[in-house]
Amino acid sequence: VKMTSWNLFFLVFIPTILCLDEVAFKSLSPSDENQVVLLYRGGDEQSEKAIDAVSQAEVALKGMNFPEMANMKFLKADARKGDNSREMELKGISNFPMLFVAVQGQGMDRYLRELSSQNIVEFVRVKFENTTEEDVFPFNEELITDEYPTLVKFHEKWCTRCQSMKRAFEYAASQTLGKVMFMEVECSLSVESQKFCNKHHVNGFPTIKLVGGSIKHPILYSGERSVQGLLDFLGEHVPETRE
Repeated sequence: VKMTSWNLFFLVFIPTILCLDEVAFKSLSPSDENQVVLLYRGGDEQSEKAIDAVSQAEVALKGMNFPEMANMKFLKADARKGDNSREMELKGISNFPMLFVAVQGQGMDRYLRELSSQNIVEFVRVKFENTTEEDVFPFNEELITDEYPTLVKFHEKWCTRCQSMKRAFEYAASQTLGKVMFMEVECSLSVESQKFCNKHHVNGFPTIKLVGGSIKHPILYSGERSVQGLLDFLGEHVPETRE
């Protein structure tokens, strides 16, 4: 069986299954916070499969270190409990299971694809990845100068760990604009990128190093793959980022 990066990702993160929080349908307020909401009918086979898929997706997404995941809620509402049936009927909801994803500032979208954990993860990722990617520069060695320190992430497309910290890297970049340049280097993309990676003795992914500016020798980042970890690292070596 051919193993893709997504296959490997799910082998790593899926063994631990979380339980979705059970809530009353009328308590849902998707416009106020980030939510993944599953409407289901208890005892129904398809609904039970959907609960498993969303629970697995929750584990995978929380392993990706998206800043938004800190306040993301994974909820479920059973049409058979309390006033849920009547409340759902008033909203015209009668087919189950149904999944909705709400992201602050983007409203709520109904999920219409097959209810598999991988599909759900991809759907949520697309909802989140729309704000800070432009703050990270593609590889260009000429941009690394003495004027600005540059935080370089060496990566490969097949690298699951690289994918899991992509959002954290982009968000950290948006928080340090004008003080630190963020750059991504896909080592196998070109002859130039391969030479640059060899120059920095990259033998694992992701590898992150602080170079340029007043940094005399490249500094290897060895902290957590999280926004706070990256910002703490920069605060230690680039005082301007603490202001």
